[in-house]
Amino acid sequence: MIESKNDKAVSVCFSGHRNIPLLYRKRLKQLLIKEITKAYADGYRLFYHGAALGFDQLAAEAAISLKAELPDLQVIAVVPYRGQAERWSDAMKAEYEAVLSSSDEVIILSEHYFQGCFLRRNDYMVCHCSRLISWYDGKPKGGTFYTCRKATAGGLQVSNLYSHSSG
Repeated sequence: MIESKNDKAVSVCFSGHRNIPLLYRKRLKQLLIKEITKAYADGYRLFYHGAALGFDQLAAEAAISLKAELPDLQVIAVVPYRGQAERWSDAMKAEYEAVLSSSDEVIILSEHYFQGCFLRRNDYMVCHCSRLISWYDGKPKGGTFYTCRKATAGGLQVSNLYSHSSG
């Protein structure tokens, strides 16, 4: 049974740093697959990603890779503004477009960039979910810090994969 797109109880979002050392990428993707599978077993069906480089993209790819084996799993991209990838390299744009085209839904929050649009995207995801899967290094700065703090304050269940990705 496919749940309502507005059902926070079955919705997970991702937040993490953009720069992931190559050394950790394979292990982190394995951890994401395990954590997404665990969330699915707990009844979660909607997986929101922020369509950013780094952790968001890795999380989206992991969720998309599980769609064939986990019925009703849906991947939802939340894009802060329409031209987000316009200054990225061609290779990064191609990966971005592949993730968006493989997502079940793409939500574009603004037609144009504005100051704070990335935080608005994070707010949107936290407001629509009851669980957060993160890759947060614990430093009190940046969008991932903001999102983890907001998720905790909002009562979301938070799983941080950061300490597990280097082992």
